[in-house]
Amino acid sequence: MKISRREIFPIVLGLADGTCTALVLASQKMMTGGIDVWQAFRIGIITSASGFLPLWVAEYAGLRNDLVRMAKQLNMASAHALQKSDLGLQTLRNSWFMASLATASSFGGAAIPLTLAVIFPRLIFLPLVAANFTLMAVGLVLGYWVQGARWKWALGLMGIGNVLAVLGYKVGFS
Repeated sequence: MKISRREIFPIVLGLADGTCTALVLASQKMMTGGIDVWQAFRIGIITSASGFLPLWVAEYAGLRNDLVRMAKQLNMASAHALQKSDLGLQTLRNSWFMASLATASSFGGAAIPLTLAVIFPRLIFLPLVAANFTLMAVGLVLGYWVQGARWKWALGLMGIGNVLAVLGYKVGFS
């Protein structure tokens, strides 16, 4: 299965969002070794579900804007005909697919540190190390994708993840 360039964005977004949100919401429980399977599952669901609507709205608005621009290029008086056509339905499907892909990736990103916290409760730094490796991989892929400094992206995401873990630990959401 080949991942298209268009699908990379929601996957990267979901993995980074899921990992960082899980660190904020569960770092105190992970560091004390007191997270159970049900808590980890609930945090994973909340982490992934919270990103669906904003991403779907943004993706759908962007695709609808493309239809408006297309109508202008075709010298149409209104984009209404394009929006009601199969193209309009396809924009809805594509935006739904991209948001669903990001949601699944977000759940996966949250599941990595949370699963390790449940399986190895005494190894309290293992979830943070796994989250750092996840964010490092996301940063390397993102840096490659935008033809930027890969290690700067990786270290930047890891730094943000660690700051969020400290904030989550200090605030103590779980």
